[in-house]
Amino acid sequence: MMDLHGIIEKEFFGTKSLAALIWLIDMGRELEFEFNGTIYFISRYADAKKYVSLWQDKSEQSFDSVSELIVNATIENHPFLFVWNEAKIQTLF
Repeated sequence: MMDLHGIIEKEFFGTKSLAALIWLIDMGRELEFEFNGTIYFISRYADAKKYVSLWQDKSEQSFDSVSELIVNATIENHPFLFVWNEAKIQTLF
């Protein structure tokens, strides 16, 4: 029988569910994804300015929650939500 974490991870990879993304990042996971050939990284890294950050190379956008990141982060001058469906998940750490 799969544990809750495994079920949510499977949901995330199957549907790219934002609820699953929020849960996984809140549980300490980190995500690397690609959009238009550029790699991005979502992390709760200890040295981040706030709770969670979206990184592109050394450029950081930092937010108080994963929900705030989803609503307010930008990728190539587009809202995160606008590009999420086109993003390619690379690695869930």
